[in-house]
Amino acid sequence: MTSYEKVDDKDVELKGSVKSYGSVEKERDAWGAKAEYMLALIGYAVGIGNIWRFPYLCHRYGGGSFLIPYLIMLVLLGVPLFCMETSLGQLTSKGAPGAFAAMHPMFRGIGYAAMVVDLICSYYYNSIIMWILRYFFSSFTLGDLPWDSCPQNVTTCCVNENNATMYYWYYDALKASNDATIVGGVDWYLFGCLVVAWVICFLCMCKGVESSGKVVYFTATFPYVLLVVLFFRGVTLEGAKEGILYYITPKFDQLANPVVWRTAATQIFYSLGVSFGSVVAYSSYNPKNNNCIRDGVVVTLINCGTSIFGGFVIFSLLGYRAHKSGVDFSELKSGPGLAFVAITDAISEMSVGPLWSILFFFMLFLLGLDSQFGMLESLLTSVKDEIKFLNKIRKEFVSGGICLVLALLAIPMAFRGGLYIVDLLDNWSLSYPLLIIAFFEVISVSWVYGVNRFCSDIKGMIGFEPNIYFKACWLVVCPLVILVLILSGIVLSALKGYPTYDKFVGCDNQTLIDQGLRPQAVSSWVVTDKYPTGLVIIIVLMNMASCLLIPGYALINQFSVIKSSFGKLRN
Repeated sequence: MTSYEKVDDKDVELKGSVKSYGSVEKERDAWGAKAEYMLALIGYAVGIGNIWRFPYLCHRYGGGSFLIPYLIMLVLLGVPLFCMETSLGQLTSKGAPGAFAAMHPMFRGIGYAAMVVDLICSYYYNSIIMWILRYFFSSFTLGDLPWDSCPQNVTTCCVNENNATMYYWYYDALKASNDATIVGGVDWYLFGCLVVAWVICFLCMCKGVESSGKVVYFTATFPYVLLVVLFFRGVTLEGAKEGILYYITPKFDQLANPVVWRTAATQIFYSLGVSFGSVVAYSSYNPKNNNCIRDGVVVTLINCGTSIFGGFVIFSLLGYRAHKSGVDFSELKSGPGLAFVAITDAISEMSVGPLWSILFFFMLFLLGLDSQFGMLESLLTSVKDEIKFLNKIRKEFVSGGICLVLALLAIPMAFRGGLYIVDLLDNWSLSYPLLIIAFFEVISVSWVYGVNRFCSDIKGMIGFEPNIYFKACWLVVCPLVILVLILSGIVLSALKGYPTYDKFVGCDNQTLIDQGLRPQAVSSWVVTDKYPTGLVIIIVLMNMASCLLIPGYALINQFSVIKSSFGKLRN
């Protein structure tokens, strides 16, 4: 029997009390090889955000100087949190609820909160993959790309090629409605892409790590091949030098801005995907003697390096776009605006544009797919650990049921108002829950269970204790940094006032004309508007749904303990 066939808790003597809560089922699944685990972790951590968010943040917050707070926060927050989750999962061989219950029974609610976060994020994340597939399939053409030029029958909106990609994004790809409260009709092309996305997810993870562990050999490695190909193509384009210099030229005055430091910490936090329970779930299938600390450090460094390298690819293409069309860098936006408008505009200017478009969107598809695997695997692992009778049902039925439910719930994403649903969930539903989950994670491990006991258990697995750097970060630095992020986020939200969103109004909307803007000159046909009261209530409820599970379960647990104690005294 090799070390990666089956996990057995008899392989290691633990010094703490984890064993009583976290004993391992003898028939628990396991990774077929160390490479499967590492590739799955890398694929989960390295996602779409590395390509369409990090370069934008560098551009906005000081260029090359943004790397200084980014790397500092990687050391103070990213590496220790990630390594804590790899160690916890391997130590307990449980999903998030069981793992934190091993620290103390009242902390099982942390795992339940992570399950809610997984549910929300998995629900809308495949909708982004749906958009990517829409562009990927549309790139298979022998002629010009469909967003290369303005439609011949459109004369008021799309009057020049600089508007063509934006016109295609809003009017053709999304058929976007002009208000967050207007769901509109279904777009059957998008609906088909949504179905394809969920079917692929199910087929890849239908047997848990047994199937996804084989898939990641391709899905986690091939994006790097495509990224390298796009890099060498990008740097040979005219204007690439100017784009890269714009990306890396430092603006050291930005380091005095506290928002820059908060943004760097937040980006590290979300980029690595801690607090979702996915790292815990993946690590729970490891043998006890695996060097989980080294694995965590390696994955975090690869994730960081991919973000920086991806920035060179993106800005070489944007430099080419600026050279060809004269579009200023100041118009750059994060997220969909970068991938589906700015980059597609640059690709449309390249020779053999369809080929480069296919490669770019296939790369984004694979990056998104691996991240989705991680969230769904976390959900699947936790559900099976908590509901024991599901272990008697074939894995394909359990994973298929989860995918089917989420796919049915995601159907509104294929409607004209789907853009606003994704925007609401992405920007407002996860920020505070993830930070609060992370805060209670480090408190439960370092302060309640005890950092020395935790490190002693790690020594029992891998033969040595984590050094003083990890102990200091787990005990003091991480809780303080996360607490500052939570409090500063509350302050910034209060200063911003009522929640707002970007509302698509159309290029010929009277609102723009009243503002003195010619429709054909507008580069972004959106206006900032306040969310309706009903949607604000939904935002609050989504944040409370996960956050309240932590103190709620703790109170219930303690009440049960007190009630049991009184019962024993009475007897």
